[in-house]
Amino acid sequence: MKSKSLPPPQDSEPRISSAQQAKSLSSSFRFAWQGLLFVLGTQRHMRVHFTIIGLVLVAAWGLSVSTGELLHLLLAMALVVITEVLNTSVEVMVDLLVDTYHSQAKGAKDVAAGAVLIASLYAVAVAAVVFLRNERLLAIFHKLPNLSPPPHVGPIQLVIIGTIILTLIITGLKKGTKRGSLWRGGIISGHTAIGFLIATSIIILTRDIAVTALALALALLVSQSRMQARIHSPAEVVIGAVVGTAVAAVIFLWPLT
Repeated sequence: MKSKSLPPPQDSEPRISSAQQAKSLSSSFRFAWQGLLFVLGTQRHMRVHFTIIGLVLVAAWGLSVSTGELLHLLLAMALVVITEVLNTSVEVMVDLLVDTYHSQAKGAKDVAAGAVLIASLYAVAVAAVVFLRNERLLAIFHKLPNLSPPPHVGPIQLVIIGTIILTLIITGLKKGTKRGSLWRGGIISGHTAIGFLIATSIIILTRDIAVTALALALALLVSQSRMQARIHSPAEVVIGAVVGTAVAAVIFLWPLT
């Protein structure tokens, strides 16, 4: 009796041609790019992050940071972007699965937002270490001009005066509209106003592209934190930025006009 010959062994997985592999890789990149575009299109915070990243890179270039310092900055930026992407993914999935309020759904979103907060704090710490020890930046601030004719009124005194004026304006606006307290809520973001007051003062005093980019990045970071904490709306943050910038411009440029 003849034994039946067994069929030749076959691979457990189907073979994929090189053309199919290339197409699969291309599709993966396309889907990943679509994901990033989705995050940029739907998440205001991500757009602010990218704006800050661009300003920090301009500052790094203008201040001639070392290669190692630039790599640390890029790593911190990448962590912020990655955690923001994952946070968006968690929010989309939770919203897809849960229609009503649920404590566990809130917990999932809070944990994802906490990851973004940690990455952002790490990025701020890295930027502080890199820029606060930069010799060119220190030299710029050591040579700050005195734009005010009276010899006893210097840049720091002008910033203090501007802060006092800004505080009066913020208090008046919030009391007039009966919305929010001095440093929380209301028609204007006080933190944003102070941030842009200081940033504009630094820009006027230094008149340096790199320092301008760094000052704007810090001011945007403050304003973004107010929106992310849901303390202020984008409109209230914009009002704060405009008022803070205007007060600084008047304080520092009025004597020159």
